[in-house]
Amino acid sequence: MIKGIIFDFDGVIVDSEPLYIETLLEYLAGLGVKTSEEKISYVIGQNLNDIGSDIISQFGLNMTAEEFVNDSRTYYFQRNKNADYPLLPGVKEFIERCYQKKLAICVASSSGYEYLHKILESKKLLPYFRFVLSGEDFVHSKPDPEIYNKAAELLGIEKEGLMIIEDSLHGVMAGKASGIFTVAYKGAKFRQDTPMADLEICDFKELNI
Repeated sequence: MIKGIIFDFDGVIVDSEPLYIETLLEYLAGLGVKTSEEKISYVIGQNLNDIGSDIISQFGLNMTAEEFVNDSRTYYFQRNKNADYPLLPGVKEFIERCYQKKLAICVASSSGYEYLHKILESKKLLPYFRFVLSGEDFVHSKPDPEIYNKAAELLGIEKEGLMIIEDSLHGVMAGKASGIFTVAYKGAKFRQDTPMADLEICDFKELNI
């Protein structure tokens, strides 16, 4: 019986990934790199440090990962300071249903705290969650299960009673490595191959809780 659910954020709660890829393409173009959505969409689900290392290696950029993180983050937030991050279809109703059924729910995302809290507050969803974990506080990022192991510990629920909802390959790999039942949500624009997921869904109505 499921007693708690751990939600990823980007691509599960908000449809933010298309905006991130669009902004990353613009940022890279400013560095003289012309590429395509198809060639960089693999970064979805990674934290900024890993994205920086991969992008620098892929395109031979003359900068450090730290420089990439700081510069690209500044560019992103300046460009998108007034952006609206639409909720994915049915997720708010699903979160409300979890809350009504007294399930313990939390967010465990590679994204930063400020970004996560700002959007959750604007969408009036923050009160539903026991806590929000950010990849900023962990040494290892997905596909390492560190963040999910910590979430399970903080929820105080045996892993057999938990479920993770992810959308990216790295996220699903992290969920599976944690030993928690992992659902791959396929309702966002970018759909990565997630054959190792315990269940794949396209609509939150497919989840019986």
